Amino acid sequence: MDTILAATANGQLVQALDTACGAQGGPSPHVRRRRVVPLGSIEEAERLLSRECGVALVDASCDFALDIMRKIKVDGLNGVARMPVILLSEDGASAHAGSDFEILPEERVAATAGAETIARLVEEVMERRARRRRLFVQELTIEFATTNDNIERAGEIFDGLMAAAGFDETSQVALSTTFRECVGNAAEHGNHHDSRKKIRVLYLRDDEKICFVVTDEGQGFDHKAFLVRVDEVSALDHTRSRRANEKRPGGLGGFIMKKTCDRIAFNDRGNSILLMKYLPGHGKQPQV
Repeated sequence: MDTILAATANGQLVQALDTACGAQGGPSPHVRRRRVVPLGSIEEAERLLSRECGVALVDASCDFALDIMRKIKVDGLNGVARMPVILLSEDGASAHAGSDFEILPEERVAATAGAETIARLVEEVMERRARRRRLFVQELTIEFATTNDNIERAGEIFDGLMAAAGFDETSQVALSTTFRECVGNAAEHGNHHDSRKKIRVLYLRDDEKICFVVTDEGQGFDHKAFLVRVDEVSALDHTRSRRANEKRPGGLGGFIMKKTCDRIAFNDRGNSILLMKYLPGHGKQPQV
């Protein structure tokens, strides 16, 4: 039996959903496979999160909505990080009411949806997960408005991801520096610090490596020339260039990325960068 965690104050919905999921949960209406457990606090979530939990239903109006999303997607251990999340919200609402920083769910459903509709979606999500080959140990997408506070929040989340991935302290610092450089470039050169524009970060971890993709809403740039410059110019020249411009020309950042990660790639437009790093004990281990 899989448990559905329901972070919502709507007790009637929880009760109706429990009945609906129980009826739909097995090959016979008498075989019960799903039960719905309400969550009233983040402390309850910490006690209940386990492999036996199949899906989390999170009400965007819940005070601790973003906290529970982080607890599952960022801090989740022993398979918890792979738990699908269904966000119960008004159209287009984020996982935290009034927030411009969001950890993206697998599915969204309107706050006005009935228990039967949500129960069917739960079954679809769980069947999809069962059919899908486990490609990643952890998969996380965050999206946020271009503000300094949000950039710092994204950096803090990334710090936690690097610690959980098993990197030593030196590598953690190097990778976090690289991540902040990528997000800083997206904010400055891509979105020009326009808070109406979003930055999206996709993080993937499998048994051998981590990858992260940072995408902005800018027009992109000549990334081929950028990579050539990274290969040809020394770290000292990068530093001199940055000091002379008193800005973020990107040269030193590119050099840091090259030294820290095992692969760098851009999309054709140049507004999305992918960086890959092998986990300790896998692939080549460049010095940082």
